[in-house]
Amino acid sequence: MKQPRLKQLRSIIKLFSVVIIIQCVAIDRIYAESRKSKENHFEKVFTHVSLFPRNLYSKVDVIESDLVFNSETMVDVTVSGVVTDQEGQPIPGVTVSIPGTGIGTATDLDGKYSITVPEGSTLVFSFIGFESQSIEINNQTEINVSLSEDIASLDEVVVVGYGSVNRENLTSAVSSLNEEDFVAGTVSPLMAIQGKVPGLSIQSTNGADPNSGVSIQLRGVNSVNASQGPLIVIDGVPGGDINTVVKEDIASIEVLRDASGAAIYGTRASGGVILITTKSAIAGELSVSYTGELFAETVRRYNEPLGRDRFLEQGLGDDLGHNTDWFDEVTNDVPISYRNVISLSGGVEDAKIRATISNRSAKGLAIGAQRDEIQARINTDFNLFDGFLRITNNLSYSERQSEFSNNDIFRMALQLNPTETPYDPTEAHGLNVWTGGYDWYNPVADIRLRTDQRKYSYLLNTTTFLFNLSDNVSLTARYSMNNDDNYGTYWRSAQHKTSLDEGVAGYASHSYGESKDNTFETFLTYDQIFDLHTLNAVGGYSFQEFNGQGFSANNSDFAVDGIEEHDLGTGRFLAEGRAGLGSYKNPRVRLMAFFGRVNYSFDNRYLITASLRREGSSKFAKGNRWGNFPALSIGWNIHNEPFMQWQTWFTNLKFRAGYGETGNEGFAPGVATRMYGPDTWWLMNGEWRRTYGVSHNQNTDLKWETKKEYNIGIDFAILDGNLSGRFDVFQRDVDDLIYDISVPQPPAIHDKTTMNVGVLRNTGWEAELTWNAVDNTNFQYVTTLIGSAYKSELVSLWGNQTFWDRKGFPAPGSPGNAVRLFPGEPIGRFFVWEHAGFTETGDWMLRGSDGEVFDVTERTKTNEDKKFIGNAIPKLILAWNNQFNFGNFDVNAYFRGWSGHDIFNMPNFYYGIPLESRNVLVENFEEQRHITGEKELSNYWIEDGDFLKLDVLSLGYTFNFQGDRGNRHVKGLRVYATGQNLFVLTNYSGLNPEVNINGLDPGFEERATYPQTRTFMLGVQANF
Repeated sequence: MKQPRLKQLRSIIKLFSVVIIIQCVAIDRIYAESRKSKENHFEKVFTHVSLFPRNLYSKVDVIESDLVFNSETMVDVTVSGVVTDQEGQPIPGVTVSIPGTGIGTATDLDGKYSITVPEGSTLVFSFIGFESQSIEINNQTEINVSLSEDIASLDEVVVVGYGSVNRENLTSAVSSLNEEDFVAGTVSPLMAIQGKVPGLSIQSTNGADPNSGVSIQLRGVNSVNASQGPLIVIDGVPGGDINTVVKEDIASIEVLRDASGAAIYGTRASGGVILITTKSAIAGELSVSYTGELFAETVRRYNEPLGRDRFLEQGLGDDLGHNTDWFDEVTNDVPISYRNVISLSGGVEDAKIRATISNRSAKGLAIGAQRDEIQARINTDFNLFDGFLRITNNLSYSERQSEFSNNDIFRMALQLNPTETPYDPTEAHGLNVWTGGYDWYNPVADIRLRTDQRKYSYLLNTTTFLFNLSDNVSLTARYSMNNDDNYGTYWRSAQHKTSLDEGVAGYASHSYGESKDNTFETFLTYDQIFDLHTLNAVGGYSFQEFNGQGFSANNSDFAVDGIEEHDLGTGRFLAEGRAGLGSYKNPRVRLMAFFGRVNYSFDNRYLITASLRREGSSKFAKGNRWGNFPALSIGWNIHNEPFMQWQTWFTNLKFRAGYGETGNEGFAPGVATRMYGPDTWWLMNGEWRRTYGVSHNQNTDLKWETKKEYNIGIDFAILDGNLSGRFDVFQRDVDDLIYDISVPQPPAIHDKTTMNVGVLRNTGWEAELTWNAVDNTNFQYVTTLIGSAYKSELVSLWGNQTFWDRKGFPAPGSPGNAVRLFPGEPIGRFFVWEHAGFTETGDWMLRGSDGEVFDVTERTKTNEDKKFIGNAIPKLILAWNNQFNFGNFDVNAYFRGWSGHDIFNMPNFYYGIPLESRNVLVENFEEQRHITGEKELSNYWIEDGDFLKLDVLSLGYTFNFQGDRGNRHVKGLRVYATGQNLFVLTNYSGLNPEVNINGLDPGFEERATYPQTRTFMLGVQANF
């Protein structure tokens, strides 16, 4: 782990470099041979004819003359030009080719192209949504083309499960995004669509920490114990990791928001489905694109304690002679990060390749936080046997090395005495390490005297065979291999506080885990048009298998501290039998499914979609393994009705309604199976022996958790399509909730059993409105407003446990739990005592269950006195995007806001009350300095969380190289700057009013919280 990272990645870089070079050379050779074969053909024919003596064969003169003329007309010429639409705007990505020859190219970002072809050839210009145009080359070197819109294909193609449909024929709630819709300045593809999809909540699990994960939730809480997030499908493969795909490689992201669209994926689709389609290569000469971005991070807001002078004035602690800004000590000054992405694309019509390699290095605001990663992808596309067989292969690999910090350093920086110092020059390591005491240590020494590192690698390879059996029938077979490995090390110095407190000379550990899954799917697709009837049908089979295993080892008490974790066997704990060693192998899990879907349209007015997936999971016991997941949705294109042809208001008006069922088996494998594992040690005949017992209470009656969802929606467009929008309302019931309930012992062996125990209900609405406000030649302005709201409620629980207390507050003190899942109560409410003021001496007063106010020093509070108060789920979630284009400049201002939600301010709860020898928050000190009693878990700490933030402000400039021969190799160049999280308007006194609202415990700002930061980014995008 300590060796230079470039050495570790050298073999991977070499592998991908070799593969890219070989395939690029091969395609370039095919491209060259395709042209050379024509030249050789004419050369051979001409040579053969010229062997005849002209004076002996008069007819040969005629033949020779004709051949000489033809050979002259077939001389290569270079043709260039610009392809535009009917309004004169350039169209990038237009295919310019000679059909059947393999000769072709594509227009760049400015609509320009250049191609070398034989004189007399016919160039075909084609692009989705436009009518193709053919032009014969006759002594021309410049051909500018204006393409007309193809009315028949203007509908946007939307990817759905196992196929695609025109948006006009879509009957379910689907959001479709492409690269232009991504939030500027983001790195993670998930964070790039934050706020862009109504009902989809995407949040970082730890602020701007470079090693932070992402929490996803669609349309509220999905389960109480099983998996919550949407199913990620990458290039048709379910269960992928979206963070292994760079934004520049994404062609589109489709979010199947309702169950009528997601049901074809059956299990794991209860939380919705996110479909990722990566970019395919474009035929033509090899093109290169580059993206480079540089990030700088600054602090916007942090939990600020009293400074040295006020700390001493208030008598909060002794003067130890120093003046330390602890926050400054645990943070890096303006950490710098960067990322680079290079993509290559090209080939001929029958053999194309797109390859991407990227690297990223990110330094965190917290000391000790670092992330370095490299990602590579090769997408190839081959057509064989005159288009009968198409073979695509998508290979991606990513490797990440993370060094982890600890959020507790910010908590310690808040409460420590500012007259203390983190450094001690008398120590060899130069750090001030104090021992003993509870929850009290030097955060700088804690990070500097240990390492916490982990290396992740992810490989996904998908091969697809598409057989075009006829004009209407195709067969697709797809195999995918997904490997996910992680290797971690941890080391703690003998001089670390924990080591000194325990009297142990250091600690070290190694751990390794791997998970593998293989997927095979095959399906038939049938497309047919019968007069006014359009039919699309899909039917197929899916199989997926999951395996995982790993090991761990640890040791302590090392003779030499400097070896760190690199010689694990030398620790004395091994000889004493106290070292740790473990390994595991997960139970194999298999999913098998048969699925089918039919899309029918009559006269493009009446639409119906029906699907069924029958799926089995090995997690369940025999008799309960198979589940059926049907879906039915209808649509009515009202604007296509004859009675609507007289009106000019609506260019699109569609009504949609759907119902679907999806399953959830996202719980630990083996629950329904009797399994054995190590139990306790017993002393037998003077020897310690390990016994084995039942690992858990077996439940063979456990069955699928099923979501049943209704959705009604309307799509519209008015003012010639310049104002468009969508509105959906939904209700979903999650039946047979999978839940761990308490059971008596005996007869049960363990105190918990996994059972189906209740019903969860989600209701809500989603809306989206887009207005092309200005569309002039030199100025365009488009604004989009997205809004949503939802409510999650636990309808019922049955069994021995009728409620579930959660969100326990840690010491000091014994605060208790602040969340109770209770039938009839919405998820998101706080279960706390009601604050009723303070006594004259600063003690707490609460309101009891009988409505009477009491002094906590005179009467003991009980759980019966607690109440459901407030709600962490916003009543309204908004995102507002504004895109301006004027000349070569583009400006984007992206706002997000929540309204009607409450936040439990845990930093204020723990550090807002003055205590001796501990610092206190500046924000809350004056109003709470009178409190003398121990803090109470009450609504006193709950605040209004309404906010509006300028999430992103970006400015870009695109250079126009048309006619500039000095830059003939540069097809496009754009430079841009972005600022993120620039300001927040809110009355909330804590760090961030956008707290976590996903899962079962929403609305808490944790006491160890990553500071709020601003990020400034400079970037460049170039195409060659």
